Amino acid sequence: METSTDKFEELIARRLLTQVEGEMKRKSNSEEGKPKGKLSKRKQEELASPDFIKIEKNLTSLGFFTPSSKRIKNEKAKTITFTRTVDGNRVEAKVTIAPAALYGLPITADQDKFLALNKIITDIQQQEGQVNNPIGFTSTELLRLLSQGDAGKNYQEVAEWLDVMTSTTIISEGAVYLAGKKVFAKDRFHVFDRAVSVGKELEPGVTADKNYVWLSSWQLENINNRYLLPIDFDAYKELKNHIAKALVPLLQIWLFASQEEGYFEKRYDELCQILAIRQYRHLSEINRNFTPSLDELRAHGYIADWKVEKTTDKKAYKVIFYHGEKFHRDQDRRLGRKTQRSIPAAQTPAEDEKGAAEQVDTGLVAELTNRGILETAARKLLATVPADQPILDQLEWGDHLISRGSVSNFRNPPGFYLYLVKGNVTVPDTFETSRRRKLREQAQAARAQAEVERFALEQSYEDYCRQEIDQYIATTLSEVEHQQLIEAKKQDLLKQYRWTSTCPPETLNQLARGAARSEIKKRIAFTTFEAFCEEERARRTQRPQAQPATSLQPQAKFQPLSPAEQGTSIPTPIDLTDDSTDDNYLTV
Repeated sequence: METSTDKFEELIARRLLTQVEGEMKRKSNSEEGKPKGKLSKRKQEELASPDFIKIEKNLTSLGFFTPSSKRIKNEKAKTITFTRTVDGNRVEAKVTIAPAALYGLPITADQDKFLALNKIITDIQQQEGQVNNPIGFTSTELLRLLSQGDAGKNYQEVAEWLDVMTSTTIISEGAVYLAGKKVFAKDRFHVFDRAVSVGKELEPGVTADKNYVWLSSWQLENINNRYLLPIDFDAYKELKNHIAKALVPLLQIWLFASQEEGYFEKRYDELCQILAIRQYRHLSEINRNFTPSLDELRAHGYIADWKVEKTTDKKAYKVIFYHGEKFHRDQDRRLGRKTQRSIPAAQTPAEDEKGAAEQVDTGLVAELTNRGILETAARKLLATVPADQPILDQLEWGDHLISRGSVSNFRNPPGFYLYLVKGNVTVPDTFETSRRRKLREQAQAARAQAEVERFALEQSYEDYCRQEIDQYIATTLSEVEHQQLIEAKKQDLLKQYRWTSTCPPETLNQLARGAARSEIKKRIAFTTFEAFCEEERARRTQRPQAQPATSLQPQAKFQPLSPAEQGTSIPTPIDLTDDSTDDNYLTV
């Protein structure tokens, strides 16, 4: 019976957590419905900022998802070959996507849901620093992220998507990169090792209260090692063409690798292999097939233009993508740079130039001279660069590249540092500079302090609610009325939940008492959590002063509630005894 009780308590804990999340969402939705005044320009810019999610790079670069509106069940497998350079040698790699016969290859709709899941994973990683299995989410939450309705068909598609992602096999022959081990793997993988839909058995005797997925070990390894690709999720959802959606993550990789050239070339036959689309022979057919999708990408700014032309040997076709304004704008936003850069002043007389050189940041002068650059050259350089240029970030990025390279790659390190600063080279957002590390640590410390304070307030509020319920029982209810209420709740439990008949009498009595307290709580007009927090903060500021010997707890009012008030729950973000579920009785 101890095992049964442990499982029951775990189930109660899961439901409590779900209830807390639901209450906070309801509060958020109610606040969204309130009329708002005119937003400041800065606030408007913040709201207009893209919602970047981070997705694991392998799936997007391997062509795991095939652009299609219907299930592709007639394909036994999808094989893609790659050629990469490793230690100066060209190495061929291959990946095979082996679908389950029941569902076929993963398609665009599966990619949509996978990106929505990665929005949830991104939030977890930002809040907790690391992602662990399992990852829980509701189908409603996933559909909301995709701006889809609550039709039964959509919920069924979520369940089917879980089956597709769990059953599809990836056979890697040097194609899947493991960021933790820094090797290309030769192995067989799945994306999800396990998936449990809501209402199914999570473990013996426990029913899943939401969907749960267990990411494969290689997915977790790459996510936690930041082997990730940023995607503007809001912009992605605006796309309509399946090929356009499939190209978005691929373009992120290709355009980043070719940002200095300003364009990227891809052989047409290789592109068709990755996308698993029909390969045409004539230029007019190729253009007709690609025009809707590539023009849509151009309209959204992903690419400035595109064209199809013959390869150098005239034996095949290639597609050329030109970097769009959105690519550069997103780079600036993710790196915290201003889109409009300040322009250096025009050439001044020699004495003014000398004066400007003397007024530069001496700390940056020291950083440059420590790297072998002459002081006069360092001062002259710093006098001409924009004031907001992240020079120290660029120097640390240079340190990293030089430390990993060979002597033959960097024959003139000081010249390389000058190149980075003069060219205002973008530091990848995956590289943590000392400035970024300090900002991250400060943000983590602030979040930790806020969480500690929030937890203390929540504990105090729970104590306050518990005391008021105890006082109500002691002063308002007679012992007979209290016992009658407990007995009534016990009978309700036995009628509603058959498993309660097997509980020990002590456990059943405990549940009934909890249910009775939940019922009593509805009769009390508590101080709201927000008001409680304000009073508590006010008491803290007044604590050094002499205080009268009065109770510090807010006084609940025991007047009868109106029928309308009885139909509403206490508006607090941590209402652990809300009756939206009838079996959460072990909290008060």
